[in-house]
Amino acid sequence: MSGPFRRLRGVPFRLWDMLRLAPAARAVAWACLAGFLIQTVAGRVDVAEGVSFGEALQLGFGLHLPLLLSGFVWQVVTYMFLHGGWLHLLVNLLTLLLFGAGLEIEIGSRRFLRVFLLGGALGGAAWAAADLAGAWLAAEALAGHGWLQRVAEAAAGRGCAPHGHGVCIGASGGIFALIGAFGALFPRRRVVVFPLVWTSFPARPLAVALGAATVVFAAWQLGNVAYLTHLFGGAAGYAYGRRLARDGWGEEEA
Repeated sequence: MSGPFRRLRGVPFRLWDMLRLAPAARAVAWACLAGFLIQTVAGRVDVAEGVSFGEALQLGFGLHLPLLLSGFVWQVVTYMFLHGGWLHLLVNLLTLLLFGAGLEIEIGSRRFLRVFLLGGALGGAAWAAADLAGAWLAAEALAGHGWLQRVAEAAAGRGCAPHGHGVCIGASGGIFALIGAFGALFPRRRVVVFPLVWTSFPARPLAVALGAATVVFAAWQLGNVAYLTHLFGGAAGYAYGRRLARDGWGEEEA
């Protein structure tokens, strides 16, 4: 164990000590919490009949393809700081603090933010591309193309409407980028997954398992392209981590 982690030697789980050494991870967590609280309050204020300010906020700052193409380019970043509920927020924050704090301690705040923001942006771009493809598929299905219509109907049967455009929110793309980078840099370091029972796994197999689970969920929930943010964000983070590893960061391969 090297670097600042020496200060944590012999302590199975002391999240507070790690967070004290990870200001960027703390800042991202606070930003996500603040964004969700604003969403919650705004959801109780109507800006038009039947439309709350929270819904308008989600459309303007979440990832929504028509608005993105019309110039709302900030959405590829701001969508990461909005969430769909307390459980969504808490799972993302816990993962952010467990993986992100340890990664930031090792590679520094600037690189940490680069992994998180670029990974999340690339994941969001993959989602937008898939959403565009889905809109094309729906248009072709409506035009009467047989096999395309059957695919669209299959998507509808899974509870995913093939028409229109969705809104993507959540920090998962950036968080999966952190997981991917951590797995690339510290493949054998054990990561606590369930702190209450001290269960831990080696970082690289855990990152691979999470990526595989994302693919499975995406295939099972046909039409739910939000999982692409996880997959592409994680792949981007892993690629960046491998680049850092070639420059001498992280631990040596066995």
